Amino acid sequence: MNDLNQRLATLADEMTDTDYTTLRQRVDTTARRLGYRRAAVTSVAALALAGAAAIGGVQMLPQANETPQPGESASVVAPPTPSPSTPPAPPVVSPPANPTSSPPASSATPPDHVPGRLVYLRVGGEIEMVTVTNGVTKTTSFGGWWRGDQAITVSPDGTMVALVQAMDNRSEYPGDLLIVRPGGSRKLVAQSVMWGGGVAPVWTPDSKHLLVGITELQGDTAVGEKYGYVDAATGTFTETDLDQFPEYLTWSANGSFRAHAEGSSTIVVERANGTVLRRFSLTPQPECATRECPFAVQAVSDDGRYIATAIGNTDPTRVTGAQIVLDTTNGRRVPIPASVKGITEIFFRSDNSLVVQTKDKLHLVNRSGKITATIDRPDPTNEADLGRYTDR
Repeated sequence: MNDLNQRLATLADEMTDTDYTTLRQRVDTTARRLGYRRAAVTSVAALALAGAAAIGGVQMLPQANETPQPGESASVVAPPTPSPSTPPAPPVVSPPANPTSSPPASSATPPDHVPGRLVYLRVGGEIEMVTVTNGVTKTTSFGGWWRGDQAITVSPDGTMVALVQAMDNRSEYPGDLLIVRPGGSRKLVAQSVMWGGGVAPVWTPDSKHLLVGITELQGDTAVGEKYGYVDAATGTFTETDLDQFPEYLTWSANGSFRAHAEGSSTIVVERANGTVLRRFSLTPQPECATRECPFAVQAVSDDGRYIATAIGNTDPTRVTGAQIVLDTTNGRRVPIPASVKGITEIFFRSDNSLVVQTKDKLHLVNRSGKITATIDRPDPTNEADLGRYTDR
């Protein structure tokens, strides 16, 4: 602007017969007008740029998926105009952590056998143990049944049978405790052993000892009782400080807990060392109002929370099956589908789901009371009682 002004002034000075003052005024006016126009144009351009930046926002920046070409400024790369017909990209789905893992249980094929080991006892002309291990059946004979054989029970490891050879078939008379091996060989390990109803020799989980009650006699007269463990191999008796025999005593499959009846209306759950975990009353159960309470405990879960039990007996006959499952923390019943009719035995799996046996079927029932599998009972187990189960 100053250069133009200077050139016009010089030209005016060189011209003759010219009104210098008037010409100077015209030069100054023209210079000022040109200056205003340039300033206005500059301002309008600045405003246009500012407006574009405000409207476009981040469009003035390069897009995340664009790379400026060599020689271009990243700040002026125009974003691609999206096509309205182009669908959005699908979200990225991470692959499963373990692609070789088994499918969810809900989609898995139901098993055609009960996982684990079922142990049956059949007493007829002979004493037989029938084991079903992951669907494979094996029958072992423990020799013939003798008149007077009572309270027959299989050891947890399946290698022995214990029984009481009663001097009289009436349970108020004690008998001899015998250990029977496969094939039928018998060994006397204790005398005057109590049996009948909820009282019977009970194996320890290690299959080495049996808890028994001993009747002390003077002639044919009972003068006292004592309780303790008999060594199955040697017959050595070790007395305990129990003041009564724990009726219907049963151990969990893992050996961590045991449960038994205390009288006819109370269940006691203990740890393996005999420490009482909880004691709860059966009197709220509906059966207690019309007949005996369900105190005939048959099984206890691995965590000691649940028991499988049945209506207790009013005579010396021993109850050997279960139809009811109770939560020992609150006394509530665990649901079993109403479609399962004629239940004879119930045992727990390690996850607290159930194995429920009827006359000719085995049902796997989860903790919500839903049947997950129904399996035909193996033919070799006919006329046999399910006495033990473990899924290990």
